[in-house]
Amino acid sequence: MSAINCIIIEDELPASILLELHIAKFDFLDLKGKFTSVSNAQNILKSHKIDLIFLDINLPGKSGIEFAKSLHAETAVIFTTAYTEYAVQGFEIDALDYILKPISLERFTKAINKYSKAREFNETILHSKKQEKENPFIFVKCERKMVKLFLEEISYFESQGNYLLIFTTTECYKTYQSITEMQEKLPEGLFCRIHRSFLVATNKITGFSTSIVNIKNKQLPIGRFYHAYVSRILNSLHNYH
Repeated sequence: MSAINCIIIEDELPASILLELHIAKFDFLDLKGKFTSVSNAQNILKSHKIDLIFLDINLPGKSGIEFAKSLHAETAVIFTTAYTEYAVQGFEIDALDYILKPISLERFTKAINKYSKAREFNETILHSKKQEKENPFIFVKCERKMVKLFLEEISYFESQGNYLLIFTTTECYKTYQSITEMQEKLPEGLFCRIHRSFLVATNKITGFSTSIVNIKNKQLPIGRFYHAYVSRILNSLHNYH
């Protein structure tokens, strides 16, 4: 696991020392500072990316709960307090955990494990979203199962009656949906409808004329009612390059 930058905001010295001792037992926890009030911690929050705050609720000046409401969503909070009546308030503002003092190592470990799982889940989601953005895909039902197809691998679609053939760089897939339904699912600009039966990936076009489009050694016809649209799209690609 990558390093987790954390700070302690705690005005009771024994509790602060105990938290520091617990933190030292976890190699991936990097303690960036200890503070006795929210105001004292402001500078480090501006100069460092803090992932996790061990935050006392009863603090001089601004309370821990009031401060937690102002934090960025990416900063996790584990509340520390001697009072059970604050638990509901703590969870209402989406605190990761709520630990009663004096904090045992066992209870501290449980809170850290909870944070680690939440962090791992969030990183997985972010990675998945990044991959989807960088390499978009669609799911298509083929042979009673859903198949994931990356758009960059699709060469063209061909309508055949009540089903659709999807030609990728390596395979051909068959799905029961119309070419129009498929076109509506695809991002604008990546594919061009050249015929009532053909939808082609613009980046896979290797040549074209007034009547055909080439995708490697495959020649696909340009429909009579699509000439003007296809000509505009293909000439804009030609001029761009």
